[in-house]
Amino acid sequence: MNAPKRTVLFGLHHRLGARMTVFGGFEMPLSYGGIIEEHLAVRAHAGIFDLSHMGQFEVRGEQALELLERALTNSAARLRDGEAQYSLMCAEDGGTVDDLIVYRLAAAHYMLCVNAVNVETDLAWLRAPNVHGASLRDLTGERGIVAVQGPASAAILAPLADFAIGAVARLHAVEGRVAGVRCLAARTGYTGEDGFELFVAAESAAALFEAILDAGAPTGLKPCGLGARDTLRLEAGLPLYGHELDRATSPLEAGLGTFIKFGRSFVGEAALAAQRGGGVRKRLVGLMTDDAKSIARQGYRIFLDGREAGIVTSGTFAPTLNRPIAMGYLSCGEPAPRAGAPTGALEVEIRNRKVPATIVARPFYRRGRQASA
Repeated sequence: MNAPKRTVLFGLHHRLGARMTVFGGFEMPLSYGGIIEEHLAVRAHAGIFDLSHMGQFEVRGEQALELLERALTNSAARLRDGEAQYSLMCAEDGGTVDDLIVYRLAAAHYMLCVNAVNVETDLAWLRAPNVHGASLRDLTGERGIVAVQGPASAAILAPLADFAIGAVARLHAVEGRVAGVRCLAARTGYTGEDGFELFVAAESAAALFEAILDAGAPTGLKPCGLGARDTLRLEAGLPLYGHELDRATSPLEAGLGTFIKFGRSFVGEAALAAQRGGGVRKRLVGLMTDDAKSIARQGYRIFLDGREAGIVTSGTFAPTLNRPIAMGYLSCGEPAPRAGAPTGALEVEIRNRKVPATIVARPFYRRGRQASA
C-alpha cells in the first residue's frame, strides 16, 4: 500500500496539535480541539480549513469551452470572467464520474476544482473528449487551498486583503493579495455558511493560513479539520462523492437536476434524458430518527412497511440541530412518502434493531431555518 500524501500544510497541522487521518489518499487533520467545537465555531463565527488535497485543473485555449461543454452537465458557456458554477461529469450511462466547481478566470481560461480521491480518474476522463486539443494541465500539488468559512469570514479577511473582498459576490472569484500573499479569492464553500476559498501557490499556503489564523483567533476563528467539514456539509444537505454520488448514481437520482443543461450533447446526456423521461430508479432523501438519538450511519438499511427499500449514504450527530441526521436512497419501486408526510412504517436498521424514522426536507440547516421531524 502506498504511503499517504501530505499537503504543504502538514507541518503546520502538527504544530497546531491536529489529530490526523487519511482521506482521499492524503494525511489530513481530522480535528484540532474537537469536531463539535470546530463545527459550532463555523456556525457562530468562522473556521479555517486546509483544502490543499483537492484537485485543481487548468483548461485553456480556443477549444477550452468546447471541452467543458462536452464534459460537464452544466453549461460553462453561461459564465462570465470571474464567475463559478457547480457542475458534474457523467459517464455515458449517466453515472457520476465526479462533481466539481468550474471557474472562468478569463476568456478561454478556466479552472476546475475536483475531489481529491478522483484526481487521476478525472484527468484521464477529461482527456477522452478533448479531441481538439485544449490545454489541460494538472495543478494539484502546485497550489494550495485555504478556506475560511462562517458568518465572520468577510470581516476577518477584509483588513488583510488589498481589494474589497467583502464585495465579492457568491460564486464569484477575484485575484488579489490577502496578508500580502497573491491568491484567487473565491466566495465558495462546502459548509452551508458564507465564506471564501483562497487558491494560492503551494509555497505561500502556510504563511497565508497562519496570518489569517492570527488575525481571526481573537474574534473566534478556529482551525478546523475534516470531521467538522463533514458534519457541516451534511447539515447543509450537500452530497459527498463516495457517499451520495458515485458511478452507479446519476445526478438526477441525487436531486441535482438543476445542474444539468440539456441540448448540448455532453457525455451522458442521452442516458440522463431517458431517466428524465422514464423516471429514476432511486431518489435521495433526508432522514431523522424519531427517537432523536439513534444515528443512522452509512451502509445501514432502510425499510418501508417491513420491506428493504434503500440504504443510508451519510449519517452523523448534527451539532447545530443537537440531534442525528442522515441522507439515503430509497428505491422508486416503493411508494415512498414525501418529506413531512406521516412515515410510521419507515425504519432504519441500526445494530440489528429497526428504529422508526421520518423523511425531512433538505437542507437540514440553512441560516435562519432548519428542518425538523
